[in-house]
Amino acid sequence: MAPVAADLLSHARELERRDAAVAGELETVVALSEAAAALRERVGELQAARAGFPGERERLGALRLNAEAEVARATRELETAEKRLADVGSSRRTREDDLERAAKEAATAREAAEDAQAQVDRVAESLAQLEASAREVEREEAELGRQAEELAAEIGSLRRVPDSATRELRPGLDGLAEWASHVRSSLFVARGVLEQERDRIVTEANALGSAVLGEQLGGSSATLVRERLEARLG
Repeated sequence: MAPVAADLLSHARELERRDAAVAGELETVVALSEAAAALRERVGELQAARAGFPGERERLGALRLNAEAEVARATRELETAEKRLADVGSSRRTREDDLERAAKEAATAREAAEDAQAQVDRVAESLAQLEASAREVEREEAELGRQAEELAAEIGSLRRVPDSATRELRPGLDGLAEWASHVRSSLFVARGVLEQERDRIVTEANALGSAVLGEQLGGSSATLVRERLEARLG
């Protein structure tokens, strides 16, 4: 192969290598940007959940007080109905219909007391679930913090992303939300830089191919240019 042809092929291969390297960086930036976006979205969901906890605690607390008051009232009525049933049953002059009516009243009062206690139990279960959700938010907050630290380490290894992109994380969901938003902005800028660089490489490769092959290669990739030059010069 003539020296000139060898130099042209070497140049084409170098352009292909640079294009592949930039493409790899671009792929990493896109993946990290998507990860940061997913983290920010989940942080927003946790913030919304946490913001609703105080109001829900207050609502359930009021329901519990009302339910407990209803249990107390229903219990008193049950005691009264059961005493009346006992009195009617022990009387020698009790008529059958009086006894039957007293038994029905006692059964109704007992059912009302059971329903009231069931409502207390349901509210207590809802409160327990709420507190479990609050603990889960705390656990996931810590997990998201660890994920953010891992993302920061990966982003810090990228040569096209400024150091400010991985500024120190503030604790808590608000800190995570602010950090993730800043990181996404920095990665967006880095993505634009890489896309422009790749366009310049492809443009240079096409110009090289056009000059050697004598035809316009405006839509070709660096790899396709290298393959065509190898076919022509090799």
